[in-house]
Amino acid sequence: MKQRQLRFGRKAKILIAIVVVAIVLVSFFAFLRGESIFSKWFPGEDQSSLIESSTAINSSVWRQVAVNAWAYFQPGVGVDPNTGLPYAGDVSFKAFTAWDLGSYIQAIIEAQKIGLISTEGDWGSNARLEKVVNFLENRPLNETTGYPFWFYDATTGKDYASMSDKSTFIVDVADTGRLLLALSNLIAYNSSWTQRIDNFVYNTYGNSSNFAALVPNIEAGAGSNSIYSYYIDSGFARFWPQELGNVPNTILNNIDNSPTITTYNVTLPDAPITCDPLLCSIYEANNTDSRLLNLMNQVYLAHEAYYNATNQYVAFSEGNSFTSNYIYEWIVAPNGSTWKITNAAQNIYYNINPIVYTKVAYSFLALYNTTYARNTVIFLEKNIPNPSKGYANGVDDSGNPLPGLGDNTNELILDAALYAMHNNSS
Repeated sequence: MKQRQLRFGRKAKILIAIVVVAIVLVSFFAFLRGESIFSKWFPGEDQSSLIESSTAINSSVWRQVAVNAWAYFQPGVGVDPNTGLPYAGDVSFKAFTAWDLGSYIQAIIEAQKIGLISTEGDWGSNARLEKVVNFLENRPLNETTGYPFWFYDATTGKDYASMSDKSTFIVDVADTGRLLLALSNLIAYNSSWTQRIDNFVYNTYGNSSNFAALVPNIEAGAGSNSIYSYYIDSGFARFWPQELGNVPNTILNNIDNSPTITTYNVTLPDAPITCDPLLCSIYEANNTDSRLLNLMNQVYLAHEAYYNATNQYVAFSEGNSFTSNYIYEWIVAPNGSTWKITNAAQNIYYNINPIVYTKVAYSFLALYNTTYARNTVIFLEKNIPNPSKGYANGVDDSGNPLPGLGDNTNELILDAALYAMHNNSS
């Protein structure tokens, strides 16, 4: 009996030794490839097939999606560890605009609502927001215009001149409107920030800009039928309700009453439509307006119909491309054509393959949880890196991933996760 125990003990030791050697070898080769052994052997560490491996897309799954997206906003990844200001494109691009700052404010609110962070601690929501608001109270302004620079350096809080000097406008009204909407949502979520934000917005603080001077131009834009105008003007209307309170509603009516066009047998208004401002309008501006929800539904159906006709996944949005160009993918372009890609000025149309943007694919899944939406996300999961530091921006229709990560990608996915957890998941 003792001999059998000894032999078993020797075999156990040999087996353990073999396992240890195997772990060391696998770890070594995984290290050479930049991988973690634990992400391969322990499912909880590898989220690259989260949706594909889930039998039901429920609140637990969406919470993990949110965890993955929030990983981007960790200090040293997508947020500067010293200033607490966000990077627009992870450590590869340490600058940001007012739009990016609005995204970061929204991300903090969403993370706290989901329960990913608390209010306290060095990197809790209060400390993060304090750094943001303090920056807004003290950021250097363009001495010529009195308005913010287009880009700021997240490592210093100063003008990022290599980008700001390319600006052709006095102030970026679109970026400002997005920031104002985020600040308004912050006040609604935590009223203790009200006075400091009001001081900054209404120019009662010494280093503030005269944003009120922009109001007449916003009011004059009520004739627009652009979803961008609706979203941006919603931000200004929150702070100037007497002058602008009905402008967003008027724009939405203009969209709703536009002539229609048909693409792949789906009817859409003949109005400039792309997904980012539409999704942000639903998640952040007014997610109960039936006109918005109906438009979103038709836009989704157009994507699904596109796939059924071409066998190519699409998730039209805006963002980086494989060139140096920042592109805008239009389901309905400003010239009335469909499925077009332009530059920011909308005066150049690119003949390039569409990007399947991650933020839109996850939003389709959050809103509709259909087979097409799930398959689009699975297509992305198979081609983008493991989201240990946040989700990559997207892939082309052949599955080639875009380089780098982005704040707007991961903030919109947090939006989607929060929406799904509150509305669609059990």
